[in-house]
Amino acid sequence: MLRIIRDLIYFALIIFAIYLFAKTEKYNSRYWPEVIKIRDVNLADDDSIIYQSDTTLIPVNYIGSIDFRSVNPEKRKDLFIQHLLPAIVITRERLLDDLHHVEFIEERISKNKTISDYDSTFLVRMKLKYETNELDELKVRVYPHPVSLALTQAVLESGWGTSSIFRKGSNIFGIMSFSNEDPRSHIQFDEGDDERFLRTYSSVLESVEHYYLLISKVSSYQRFREKRWEGGTSSELLHYMGSYHESDQYAEMAQSIITSNDLARYDNVTIDPKYKEILTLRSFLMKYKYFDNQ
Repeated sequence: MLRIIRDLIYFALIIFAIYLFAKTEKYNSRYWPEVIKIRDVNLADDDSIIYQSDTTLIPVNYIGSIDFRSVNPEKRKDLFIQHLLPAIVITRERLLDDLHHVEFIEERISKNKTISDYDSTFLVRMKLKYETNELDELKVRVYPHPVSLALTQAVLESGWGTSSIFRKGSNIFGIMSFSNEDPRSHIQFDEGDDERFLRTYSSVLESVEHYYLLISKVSSYQRFREKRWEGGTSSELLHYMGSYHESDQYAEMAQSIITSNDLARYDNVTIDPKYKEILTLRSFLMKYKYFDNQ
């Protein structure tokens, strides 16, 4: 009798081990993206802006806007940086997660392993979005440049948040529109000029995401992207931004802003782990019935 019970226990353990292996393999066979839990914050006034540290960041999405022209000039610079920083860091973290996803797929391909439907769909979408069929080129295009460079360009293009297009259309980077299908606003710098349009956005986060995407696709930034992929700092990358602005002093002005405001200290800021959600094997096993139906 005891032998029968022992054999049944052994058999049950073997079945459980097979089950666990199958579920573990299912978990490992696809990429599980990192989810950032973003807090919506209504901008009632400039006191609504959360002051962030230069090490960890609370991911917030500001709803509404404030007029930085009315903010005390002594306070305006720091407030503008704090207002914009979450959107840039959130976008950078999402891009890095996309990059890791591409690398995950690339590794499975190199090992002749099957690619899940989820990963295949993701890869097709990314190739279309970044307009390339080559994985090596896709990684170069997805890889984001430093936070300090994005902050600097935002400062230059929006005049520390005082520009009309930033106030009315959340366009931080002075991005032009060349299609009447875009949400956009008409501008006229000088009388008699041809019609020009600037993009408008529903939020600062949308503006930042589009800015990174444009630099990742436009052919004139090819050398910039290559240097970025090599790990170039903001100061080094500035020399490859000639296509962004007509001014010969653009790189010099940008470098001055980086240095005088110590923006490089934000290059290594990360999102507070409390606001990140990553599916672990344990949580996957606990919810496997749900995921089996996806």
